[in-house]
Amino acid sequence: MNTFQNGTFSVIHSSTNYDFANYVYSAIYILTAGPEVINGTSFTTSGAGEVIPIIVKEDGTTVSAKILLLGNPKPVLHKTGKISGDTYQYVDIKTGNIIRT
Repeated sequence: MNTFQNGTFSVIHSSTNYDFANYVYSAIYILTAGPEVINGTSFTTSGAGEVIPIIVKEDGTTVSAKILLLGNPKPVLHKTGKISGDTYQYVDIKTGNIIRT
């Protein structure tokens, strides 16, 4: 089970240090009630301390000082298949290690 599915988060980012390139945000923590725009949808939060479980997309989201983004680092994806000439690269699904043939 992924951490976003069981509500475990390893980072908390604010409006000054969020990073959609390297992190996946799967919840929002409300600091102050008010209107927000998340994933292109505008809504009004009810109050401080509320946690909204939602996968936050960069496109259509305005990260304000009234919210915190809860998430985890993006998983490392390795290129698989033919990488050059006669060299192929695969990932061992049991260990996650790279196999080159």
